[in-house]
Amino acid sequence: MDISEIQKQKQEIINKYGEWTAHSIQLAPNIFTIEGKESPSGRPAHYVKVTEDFFGQALKELRILDLGSLEGMYSFEFAKHGSEVVGIEGRLENIEKAKFANQVFGFKNCGFIQDDVRNLNAEKYGKFDVVLCCGILYHLDVPDVFILLEKIADICKRLLIIDTQIAVEKSRLVTFDYKGEKFSGCNHEENIADPQSALNNTNSFWPDRKSLYRAIRRVGFLQVYDDLEPHIWTNSTDRLTLVCLK
Repeated sequence: MDISEIQKQKQEIINKYGEWTAHSIQLAPNIFTIEGKESPSGRPAHYVKVTEDFFGQALKELRILDLGSLEGMYSFEFAKHGSEVVGIEGRLENIEKAKFANQVFGFKNCGFIQDDVRNLNAEKYGKFDVVLCCGILYHLDVPDVFILLEKIADICKRLLIIDTQIAVEKSRLVTFDYKGEKFSGCNHEENIADPQSALNNTNSFWPDRKSLYRAIRRVGFLQVYDDLEPHIWTNSTDRLTLVCLK
């Protein structure tokens, strides 16, 4: 696809589905999905490096699941390294933008499916070596946040990377009982009109740090590591990145 065709099709996507809102992706020299925001986040490359460090093998041998893939930035980074990548995203406009960029790149090892991540199951999607759960847990309400972790554990064979916000204000903590265990966290309002918010639930539940650790360990990821590198980008006390191993 030449430069003029990329620009033409990009504008057609914008006319039909709106501007890109989440990921500034370089489609060609001097063409980004979000013009004027031409310094993509370092997170995708960092997550690739984390995966390489833990597996010690070629990424082309791995199957990757990108949950809540938005406009595809994380998926494309792994696809560049030869991994088989599946992105699951709930909003049609994000799916169409990701498919367009994928067409520009010409990746045959990367695909996007419109679905609610709460429908995740092994029978439908198979098993994955690596699951990326970046920016999705804190948009779910209870008990869905815990149910999704169970579903991830069922389809993930080895490595789970979580990027999420957590509850830090002790005065706002509430307790939720799930399968006989108590988990603490905070309730938050969701604006479903926001393209980076929840799909259809108007409330979300952010576990506190200890509760999130326990929820992850109880589903089978017995090694959970704090990844401090992303603090360079977030510098936030209520957001963390976890590397979880079976």
